[in-house]
Amino acid sequence: MLEVMNVCSSYPGAEQDVDKHKEARRRHLTIHTPIIIPVWSQVRMVEDDVMYSTFLEVYEINCARHNREADTPITNFKEQLNQAISGQYPPEEIVNLRLQAYNEITKNVVNDNVFSQYMYKTLPSGNHLWTFKKQFAIQLALSCFMSYMLQIGGRSPNKILFAKNTGKIFQTDFHPAYDPNGMIEFNEPVPFRLTRNMQAFFSHFGVEGLIVSAMCAAAQSVVSPKQTQHIWYHLAMFFRDELLSWSWRRPLGIPSVPVAAGMINPLDFEQKVTTNVEHVISRIKGIAPQVLKPEIVGGNVKRMRRNRHSRYKEA
Repeated sequence: MLEVMNVCSSYPGAEQDVDKHKEARRRHLTIHTPIIIPVWSQVRMVEDDVMYSTFLEVYEINCARHNREADTPITNFKEQLNQAISGQYPPEEIVNLRLQAYNEITKNVVNDNVFSQYMYKTLPSGNHLWTFKKQFAIQLALSCFMSYMLQIGGRSPNKILFAKNTGKIFQTDFHPAYDPNGMIEFNEPVPFRLTRNMQAFFSHFGVEGLIVSAMCAAAQSVVSPKQTQHIWYHLAMFFRDELLSWSWRRPLGIPSVPVAAGMINPLDFEQKVTTNVEHVISRIKGIAPQVLKPEIVGGNVKRMRRNRHSRYKEA
């Protein structure tokens, strides 16, 4: 996974390469990847920093300040859904009951300024806050882009780390899940994590401005004509290694497929890799803004000039 992140970060990072995307360079888009040392296949040593915190730590500090248990929202949610669990409500009313419980928790227990209050008390001045917001918004946009691109879920607060001094973001357990056929599987209703507290911290201008534009610039730089083949081959290598590892760690009840032993059809394995890569590329193209070719833009300008000239003659 980190290889793909490094590949994606290499697009906007090198300014001397003429093929890099100008909108990505303007925003200094670079995915943060800390130093990681692989110990063995499923164990990594990750660079640590005292300035890193998780969203879970921010929430626990807020609970301690207000003398509230951190598990209170979960307890309240379960208490309000006890009747639904016992079968006293029909299935169509359970959704409304869940929504009602969620609204009560967000109104009375966890408000939308928990993260904002934490950062206002942490950063020393308004200049530091402005710089942190800008960098944090760009990092969050790139993180959301990677989550959407590879359909990565399970982004609980304890898995998202951010640096309080630089605004850089690093996520743990950041890898896609696969169905029994080896295809990317995604079972969450949202494509990435953008919570109420994040929206309140960035405000409407930060979400619609910095985050949206950074995601679009990142997608556009990855699928540009000069970069598509580059990212295609790196994604193919990534999915090849992922599917080889996945075949040996499948869930209980599903027999493992020893790919390395040659018991799986190589053509079938290649088709799985190609299908996953094409699916990822299509998702990126779906959010990347379309760029008009220079000849089309030039033709539109000439047409506008002719129309303006003709209207001037008629006047």
